[in-house]
Amino acid sequence: MRLGLEQLAWNDRVITQARKLGWTAYGQVGANKRPADPALILTRGPRLLVVWLRTGRRRPDRQPPVERFPDAEVHVWYPDDWHHVLGALVIDPAADVHG
Repeated sequence: MRLGLEQLAWNDRVITQARKLGWTAYGQVGANKRPADPALILTRGPRLLVVWLRTGRRRPDRQPPVERFPDAEVHVWYPDDWHHVLGALVIDPAADVHG
């Protein structure tokens, strides 16, 4: 599946921001990209984010199979979700205090 300019720009924006915040980003090779597979795997310390990047309108009938990754943080991000993207990338679970 070939990505259009809008999809490429969205992927680049997320990858660039993630790397600025210390994440290692693993993306699919464009020629082998399949819609059911995540666009990115992001790692930083003990955290693992599995991310599908989407553009266009949200369609409930076209949601990715997130249940394939039960032990990872799974996200589906659209360009309108930028504040959610930043929130997920900035969170430091080591600073989270329970109790």
